[in-house]
Amino acid sequence: MTLTFEKLSHVPENLEDIFTDCSIYDRYFAGSSSLSRSLQQAAESQELYVARNECGQIVSALRLAIRGFCGLYPYIKLFGVHPAFRSQGVGRQMLDYIEKVAKESGARRITLMVSDFNTQTQAVYRKRGYTLLGTIPDAVKPGIAELLMIKDLL
Repeated sequence: MTLTFEKLSHVPENLEDIFTDCSIYDRYFAGSSSLSRSLQQAAESQELYVARNECGQIVSALRLAIRGFCGLYPYIKLFGVHPAFRSQGVGRQMLDYIEKVAKESGARRITLMVSDFNTQTQAVYRKRGYTLLGTIPDAVKPGIAELLMIKDLL
């Protein structure tokens, strides 16, 4: 699948659908407006990136704070792939693009957090060269630890 990427300054209609039907949505966003607020903040602060397929449909969205980790490294705050396009290489292509954006910004590293229960995604990040920097218990929600991961871009 060939994707095109862009940074958005607005939140397209139905963008939240990308994040549904997964354990992250169920544990962090279901029944609240926090996902909507996060996407709006991302658009307002020029942190919202999307990937479109050949038909122009948005298949992935990501929030990247260029100086988000201690003011030093880009930090991936939110990342989702539409349920209909998961396991088709969309996430890999989006990460390739975002890592390129980070590198072009002058960053030597990129960071993210992944929930302790999200073991499949942890394995994907490890395969891509992300290493564990530390674990933060109850970082976002009580009872859920977040694994802080980092990757050298050089």
